[in-house]
Amino acid sequence: MTNESTAPLDRVETLARIGASLLGVQFEAVEIAPADLEGDDFAFGYCFGLFDAMAQCAKLDQFSDGATMIANGFGKLVNNAARGKALFARAVERVEEPDFSGGYEQGAADLMAWAADANRLPAGIARRGKRNEAPLQ
Repeated sequence: MTNESTAPLDRVETLARIGASLLGVQFEAVEIAPADLEGDDFAFGYCFGLFDAMAQCAKLDQFSDGATMIANGFGKLVNNAARGKALFARAVERVEEPDFSGGYEQGAADLMAWAADANRLPAGIARRGKRNEAPLQ
């Protein structure tokens, strides 16, 4: 039995892990190291959009549990919790950049489509990478 004070953290950690897994599969498909995602504004925005949509679907407060989940998700994606927090901060700063914003919108849309139909896995990074036939840089 879990007590109420740890249940939200467990939920946040579980969501972060699921998001990082969904993204990690896409990075593998296009042979990109998640650690390099900052070099591609679309991919970086896509990750942020997917994590943010997960937080919204889970009805997490964007300024507390939602922000924690996104930072933890980035940390799990790059296997470095401190870097995850830094990536979250950088993502917030980039929301108005066009490529980042386009990626954000695609990531959020992919997550929402998956939430509506479990057979529609998020794949925007993989689709974009295959269409470009070159590593995202």
